[in-house]
Amino acid sequence: MKHYLMTICVLALSGIVIFAPSSAHDDESHDDALTVSDVWARKTRRTMSAAVYMTLHNGTSEPDMLVAVDTPRAEMATLHQSSEQNGIMRMEEQDDVLLNPGETVTFEPGGHHVMLMQLSGPLEEGDVFPLILTFERAGDVTVYVTVTGIEGWN
Repeated sequence: MKHYLMTICVLALSGIVIFAPSSAHDDESHDDALTVSDVWARKTRRTMSAAVYMTLHNGTSEPDMLVAVDTPRAEMATLHQSSEQNGIMRMEEQDDVLLNPGETVTFEPGGHHVMLMQLSGPLEEGDVFPLILTFERAGDVTVYVTVTGIEGWN
């Protein structure tokens, strides 16, 4: 168990979060876990909005659904998806994001993302802040967003 907890700490610090069943043992692989990795946002100049990107992987045998997001860095956090329709980019709020067993969903520019609105301050390169992901089955999970030096749209 001590080895398992140390592995979780190392993975969390490296930007990978694993949600394994509570009955996990030291010798089990994490193929039966929900994982979140590569959580990042672009730096901003203003406080209107920002987007958070990440990769979700459902290694379990059951579907799960991301149903809500929250962070102390913004007044509002919502799930969105951008898509191109007739040559025009559109962004629509999503109620949830389904993760089927074995599926990986990548939140990336031009696709799924977490929209942060009314930021508490500009996002600066090197900032790290918590983002709470609420899954239907896995429950509330806190991950940490790393702000990159690539400037966003505001």
